[in-house]
Amino acid sequence: MASPDLRQLLRDRGMRVTSQRLLIDRALRDHGGHLTAEGVHELVEPVLPGVTQQTVYSTLALLSDLGVARRVSAPGPSTRFEARTDDHHHMVCDRCGAIEDLHVRVPVSRVLGASRHSGFAPTSASMTVLGLCAACATR
Repeated sequence: MASPDLRQLLRDRGMRVTSQRLLIDRALRDHGGHLTAEGVHELVEPVLPGVTQQTVYSTLALLSDLGVARRVSAPGPSTRFEARTDDHHHMVCDRCGAIEDLHVRVPVSRVLGASRHSGFAPTSASMTVLGLCAACATR
């Protein structure tokens, strides 16, 4: 099932509701993690043979722009995406690249206020903690 508002969001913006968009959205939601476009492609390609990585990336960017998915800022060459769109923070492993949600409330209002005061127009803010995940730390 696609996110509840995706079909309507697409229609409201005069965009087509396509099987590719719905399937990519569902794959991201069903996985529940932090996926690269390549990871999403691997999930949807068996169901939609011939879907290109560019289509997947473009669709993920669209889903992010619509507010039903989120780009995760993390070090590394590939952008990650997740279905969770509420304000939350992440931990990123320096060794294996794993990304995990950080379950703690850290208000970012002071950071946003300070950036506005300096003339910046922020759209969001989050905290990323870098280090070693539990698995890598025990090796």
